[in-house]
Amino acid sequence: MNRSFFIAGVQFRPTHEIKRAMIKIKKGDNLMLESEPTNRYDPNAVKIIFADGSGGLEMIFLGYVPKKFSAEVSALLEAGVELECVVEEANSAANPWEACKVVVREVEE
Repeated sequence: MNRSFFIAGVQFRPTHEIKRAMIKIKKGDNLMLESEPTNRYDPNAVKIIFADGSGGLEMIFLGYVPKKFSAEVSALLEAGVELECVVEEANSAANPWEACKVVVREVEE
């Protein structure tokens, strides 16, 4: 599996958190994936989280895997497949929904 997309739902997150994260996020950074089965809009929802390690560890919830890929990503996570979420493009000046493009893929050993 290898899916590339802009993070979904960023425009619904607190603006100050997204801006703070986007200043720090750069191409090649690894982001975290976390299933959210209680999501009322998508039972296959997968959160995308930035873990800022500078000056302590702060977790910033950026948004979601788009719904058209969430079932596949969620199923792989549940099956124990190791996935990585890597920043392909980061542009803090872009519209929030176009500020961060990532690729989610299986980790190669």
